[in-house]
Amino acid sequence: MLRMKLDEQNAMIALQVKLAGQGKRLANFLIDQLFLIGLAMIIGSIIGGVLIYFFPSHLYLLDEENRFRDYMLGFIIGLIYYSFFEGFTGRSLGKFFTKTKVITEDGKKPNFGTIFVRSLCRHIPFNHFSFLGHDAIGWHDKFSKTRVVEID
Repeated sequence: MLRMKLDEQNAMIALQVKLAGQGKRLANFLIDQLFLIGLAMIIGSIIGGVLIYFFPSHLYLLDEENRFRDYMLGFIIGLIYYSFFEGFTGRSLGKFFTKTKVITEDGKKPNFGTIFVRSLCRHIPFNHFSFLGHDAIGWHDKFSKTRVVEID
């Protein structure tokens, strides 16, 4: 384990990049959550408008509490959000604000498959707490073999 960490640190030093710290990772998370909440509100309004206009007899679907439906909608919105932004730019909106980006462990731009795996892994229970260790590398980083680094 220590050897792997040293090899990883040496690789990052060789690439001359600086891993994003816990503060920037937390800022990324909070900013992205704000955008995701706004996006969910817009999509929910659109779904409500479509139901009102085309299927008014089905409005009861929005009145019922359904945690599974809400979770699945959040899962899909998050998957699309992160896959789209990080897939095309290597950065979510939060990463634009904090001047960080996603790279592979060997310093390259991740492909869409890697970003999709990264986006899926964000939904692992307690993933949000996994980057709070001393190295600020979360499970979605480890499983997708990516890192978040600072940029100029």
